[in-house]
Amino acid sequence: MTVREKTIAGVGFQIGTSSEIQGDCSIGDYVRFQSNIFVGKKTTIGNFVWILPYVVLTNDPIPPSNVLIGCTIEDYASIAAASVVLPGVTVGHHSLVAAQACVTKNVPPHMVVAGVPARVIGKASSIKLRDGSGKPAYPWTQHFIRGYPSSITEHWGSDNGEQR
Repeated sequence: MTVREKTIAGVGFQIGTSSEIQGDCSIGDYVRFQSNIFVGKKTTIGNFVWILPYVVLTNDPIPPSNVLIGCTIEDYASIAAASVVLPGVTVGHHSLVAAQACVTKNVPPHMVVAGVPARVIGKASSIKLRDGSGKPAYPWTQHFIRGYPSSITEHWGSDNGEQR
């Protein structure tokens, strides 16, 4: 794991093996990185974000160049395995980037994007849990609290996916 200079991370940040944060980044509270994550310089990541294995957050719009434009990942977003987010793209709060997506444009809040290039395929709340309940999987704060302080999770679970 490598975390370069001028990176600021909040409380409860978890980072998996073989991950690299290039520096000049801001990472919020309770962010979870699984293994093999690459974060380009000048990236901003909000609170309670999930980033799964082999995700790449890029920052050079025309490589190689001296122009660096970081990605912005907003609160409660989830980015699935092997996805790539291009420079300057914002992934909206409570949104989901599907596995192996290449995100070239901003992702609206509460939406799911998939494909190469990634396109909005619907509301994240349309994805159902695979536990037989038929309940929405997103926003994930309505059903998942493991590892988070109860002082925080007691406020989760409202119908619109926002904290009460």
